[in-house]
Amino acid sequence: MKVFKLDDEAGAGTWLLRIASVAGMIAAVVGIGVFMHRGQTFPATMLLFVIVVLAVLFSWSWTGSIFSALARAKGYVEGVEGDHRHEWYAFKGQRVRVFLDAKQQPWFALNEIAFILSLQADEKTFRHYGSKELAIPDSASEKCLSESGLRRLVKYSPHPDAGALGLWMEREVLRVLRNRRERAIA
Repeated sequence: MKVFKLDDEAGAGTWLLRIASVAGMIAAVVGIGVFMHRGQTFPATMLLFVIVVLAVLFSWSWTGSIFSALARAKGYVEGVEGDHRHEWYAFKGQRVRVFLDAKQQPWFALNEIAFILSLQADEKTFRHYGSKELAIPDSASEKCLSESGLRRLVKYSPHPDAGALGLWMEREVLRVLRNRRERAIA
């Protein structure tokens, strides 16, 4: 765990904001207790709003953005990793990321396909695959199988789920992508 120092990324002003917001939250909590003890609920309620504002300031001082964690989660759900956008599909409960290249052709994440078919995702296993079947497309940061590469893998795989994976690719992924392209053209 990183130890924070005064000369770290944040300046003295940021540290002052952090300390002041924490001190303000503590004072507001104490104030709420005092007002509730006296039976004054309105000032206690107002102090709750002060605590929320101070908590937002405190959060912003640490993250740089109040909702940065939500933005990261939203990007993850939308299929964005760094500069690379992908879509998620599920095969028997296993997530498979599908990247689309510039021509809107699908590329399936090799690690996830190899996991489903119990294969090693190494050079030896895929040594006979060409660059049109196995590559790192511009839309991804890892090795992926093209549609033809996945069809070839499914065709020659002895794994019991290989046939189901081929049907899944055709029915769940390619059909959805074709329908989307047709709607975009129309």
